[in-house]
Amino acid sequence: MSKEINLCLLKEPFPPEDIEWREQRNGIDRHGRPWAMVLAYVTNRAIQNRLDAVCGLENWKNQFIPGPNGGVLCGISIRINGEWVTKWDGADNTDIESVKGGLSDAMKRAAVQWGIGRYLYNLEATFAQIDENGTHRGVAYASDSDRKARLNPVFFRWNPPALPDWALPQTKKQSKDEPPKTGGGKKTKSKSGEETHPITAGEWGKLQRLMKDAGVSPTDFLKKWKVSSPRELRKHLMPKYEQWVHEKTA
Repeated sequence: MSKEINLCLLKEPFPPEDIEWREQRNGIDRHGRPWAMVLAYVTNRAIQNRLDAVCGLENWKNQFIPGPNGGVLCGISIRINGEWVTKWDGADNTDIESVKGGLSDAMKRAAVQWGIGRYLYNLEATFAQIDENGTHRGVAYASDSDRKARLNPVFFRWNPPALPDWALPQTKKQSKDEPPKTGGGKKTKSKSGEETHPITAGEWGKLQRLMKDAGVSPTDFLKKWKVSSPRELRKHLMPKYEQWVHEKTA
């Protein structure tokens, strides 16, 4: 007889050491300093350990089949009340270690179907901490043309941002007497004294689309707001940023 499985436990947050970070985009500010926006993913090993702990080694399995257009599909099956239930998802092969990367990404996506690591979808891309002794390596270019031609690369190192309190396991969370932490970016204070946060990758992407329609360069936009990189733009000023760009369109 299979063990009774509490599937809700699959959804629990992971400790920081079980999270890997990937660059979503990067660039160079007008002072020649690199910046990078990163996203968080659960490692495959952590997914396997979670399935072992919650379901038992004998009550889960995975399988891979070719996907459409050269990708790969992964199915994760869990034995529930004696019956195997399978959930599928897939991924394209990656540029580096294409087959291995495709298998890994497909399993991560299939795990999300069971709720494993799904909470990370609520964690928007945020700025990495640029550090010459950082654990991750990156290479940035000043423009898309330089990137395509691989001209004037700027190599840099970075560390992941801190995870917000809600994205940590219960044992890692702060006590009730401590103020909550709300994000991984560096906080500043507005003129009213309220704490503010950097804009997200999605918000910067929105501004870039507006700038493109208005014929405004990102460099001129940053100069207008007296900052040297997107990571210095503040979330509470988004309406003003958008209004200024819209005025340039008119």
